[in-house]
Amino acid sequence: MASSDNRQQFFSRILLGAVVLVLAGGMLLYLVPSMPGTGSDASSTDTVATVGSESVSMLEVRQQLAEIEQRNQVPKALESLYAQQILKQLVFQKEIEYEAKRVGVHVSDEERAERIRQFLPTAYDGGNFVGMDRYAAEVQGRFQMTVPVFEEQIRQGLLLEKFRKLVTDGISVGPAELHDEFLYRNQKIKLDYVLIKPEDLGAKINPDEA
Repeated sequence: MASSDNRQQFFSRILLGAVVLVLAGGMLLYLVPSMPGTGSDASSTDTVATVGSESVSMLEVRQQLAEIEQRNQVPKALESLYAQQILKQLVFQKEIEYEAKRVGVHVSDEERAERIRQFLPTAYDGGNFVGMDRYAAEVQGRFQMTVPVFEEQIRQGLLLEKFRKLVTDGISVGPAELHDEFLYRNQKIKLDYVLIKPEDLGAKINPDEA
């Protein structure tokens, strides 16, 4: 079991290391020491993070925070925490975009259209598109977002899937590893035991002189 655990940890480290290398290769990331707040003392156009030639501004953070607050009530005391999480997500998206351009990974219009069809089949009547007005209403009603935002999220999701596939396709598991994992998950042991207390046993033993 220890061997199987070590092997799982080893493969996990390989996968994690590969992801880090994919995202970090050739990329310069700069983050200002202080995370964005929501006070009025900072300019909404201030750059708070830079990835390659791309930047994340305070305006982008506040726009996403405003969208969240439209759907859910965010306590004033937690706005800063929400802003930090939004910033991390935006930086991660920029990292993916940066590395996608570097290695030539992209999402085609056909791939995006097929994924939209899977997420929103009501946007098509048979094989025909229902029209932009109805499509926009479907997106707004189901996902509470505009068409450009919805389609951009679809594209980003597909891009992330391609990166995951790029990393995991390089990892293979042989028959021996599969056999060990099967035994680890399915093998059971029946164990019988007897509890012996030394003090009780000693009281019953009376050795003679011989």
